[in-house]
Amino acid sequence: MRALAYFDLVRTWGGVQLILTPTKSAGTIGSLARSSVQETYAQILKDLEAAENLLPNTTNRIRATRKTVWALRARYHLYLKEWNAAIEYAGRLIGDTENYTLLNPYSSFFANNASNTRESIFELYYNTTVTNTQAYNWQPSVRGGIGWLRPSDEFAAILSNAAIVGDRTQLLINVPANGVATWYGNLYYRTNGTDPAYIIRLAELYLIRAEARASLPVPDISGSREDLNKVRNRAGLASLSINTAAELLTAIENENRYEFAFENHRWYDLVRTGRAQAVLGITDANKLLLPIPYAQILVDGSLTQNPGYGN
Repeated sequence: MRALAYFDLVRTWGGVQLILTPTKSAGTIGSLARSSVQETYAQILKDLEAAENLLPNTTNRIRATRKTVWALRARYHLYLKEWNAAIEYAGRLIGDTENYTLLNPYSSFFANNASNTRESIFELYYNTTVTNTQAYNWQPSVRGGIGWLRPSDEFAAILSNAAIVGDRTQLLINVPANGVATWYGNLYYRTNGTDPAYIIRLAELYLIRAEARASLPVPDISGSREDLNKVRNRAGLASLSINTAAELLTAIENENRYEFAFENHRWYDLVRTGRAQAVLGITDANKLLLPIPYAQILVDGSLTQNPGYGN
């Protein structure tokens, strides 16, 4: 859990303070400088290696196991461009066909109150006592939400086009307002707040391996294409026949965008591949990291702000 938390911290804000002993209270932390990005990633790997030896080699989709570690390591090695390691760890989950598979149709992993499916590697479990508020934020008022989180009109036009995204059009619902199409995300929809939160799914492992294979010094074109087409075919799309690494990497980038439309992948994928500025029109490279919340800097005087955001 600490490895996962630090992974999300470092890819969002850069190197962070590494607190490796239990915290009894805020006053007991003392002054601690931020670590570098490299030091933070090194600690993440250290935690994952330790966890791998401590956890059982079982299948559990809502609690950490050795398989959860392997999935997170595949993601970790992809970010660090350690292609062979990413291929190896992704392959461990993909090869475990007794416990993991891509479900058909696409919506099977989330529709009809599904949870804990064979596609899920790690998800957060909620019930009517401990609820997930995602649906309230995403759904329109006529479906019990406030709908303040919505896809952009540009992306809704793409995601509603089955010729581009296949069955993933099921991630959208259209609730017209004053006769105008108004699109909302439908990954989280349960009015009782029991939607799982998806941390990592098998489809990501296929796309991790596809990207790593295409990025090797001598690209594995056929292997990368096969992994990419597994994800496309499950979404009801035809296989691609592209034969260059550059074309494959672009197709994989797009497939990640559609496959994980509301699962918080797109920004991080563009930043880690160095494409965020070109794709999103960002002129200031400092903005590739988020600002440290000012309230946290007030609490901890040793916490420094990221460049480009003032003091």
